[in-house]
Parts: sequence; C-alpha cells; structure tokens
Amino acid sequence: MSNNKKTLEICFTIFITLMVVAAFITALTYDFVSARAPLVILVPLLILTGFQLKKGLKEAHGVDVMGDLKKTLSFQNKEFNGIASFFGWMIFLLILIFVTGHYVGMAVFIFFLMNLVAEEKLSLSLIVCVVVTLVIYMLFEHLFNIELYRGLIYRIWMGYGF
Repeated sequence: MSNNKKTLEICFTIFITLMVVAAFITALTYDFVSARAPLVILVPLLILTGFQLKKGLKEAHGVDVMGDLKKTLSFQNKEFNGIASFFGWMIFLLILIFVTGHYVGMAVFIFFLMNLVAEEKLSLSLIVCVVVTLVIYMLFEHLFNIELYRGLIYRIWMGYGF
C-alpha cells in the first residue's frame, strides 16, 4: 500500500472510531431498553476500530503521515476527496437524525443519496426511502420494542425542551 493510501486509511479509521465513540456516549444516555441494541453493536465495533487503528499505525512506521496530510488537505487527492465526501454525508446524517429523529433523518438521507448522488429516478428514490424507513420502523418499534430517537424538533414540539 502506498504511503498516501496508508495515511488515508489511518484518517478514515480515526474518523470512524470517533463516530463510534460519540454514538457509544450517546447510547449511554438512553433508557436501558433503548440502549441495548446500540451498545451490543457499538462495543465490538469500538474494539475492532481500535485494533484497526493500532494495525494501521504500526504499518505506517516510517511514513510521513503529517506531510501526506498536508498534501491531501489541499483537495488535490482524488481518493481523499471521495473520503471527504463520505465524511460530509455522515455528518449530514448525524445532523438530520439529531434535528428530525431517526426515521425522518434516514428517509431524507436515503432519498438524497439515491436521487442526488446515485441519480436514480424520483419514483425509485421515493419508493426505496419509504420502504426502508417502514421496515426499520416495524423492526425497532414493533419487533424489538425499541423506541428510536424522535429528534429535537419533536422534543421541542412536545414541550420537552432541548
């Protein structure tokens, strides 16, 4: 693997690890019933990202990671631009979920990805976003009996505040 790819791999692993840590800390604030599924998923994921980061740093011995980062942050690296785009979409998803809740956030995210990024037809984008959101709703709310986060707008509307 080239030096630049190793730098990108380390940056990507750090980003994913930070997202997992943020999700883990957030899940700790949930009621026990609601926190079960996220914690069962996040604990092994946190361990795996830790191992991957350790492996990446070990393999990067002798690689000028900071020098590669300075070159990459000028947005002249096509691979990095793809990763930066992915980071942007993940941050967009997190903001959507925080503001509108899981169901609305996922539906909007799926629609934008399919319609704008993948350039699928409007009808297919709408069908997929509605079906996937309904399946997730049925699984969590009815099968697992887990209430997902409803969003900041819902909390304010219901009088719970921030």
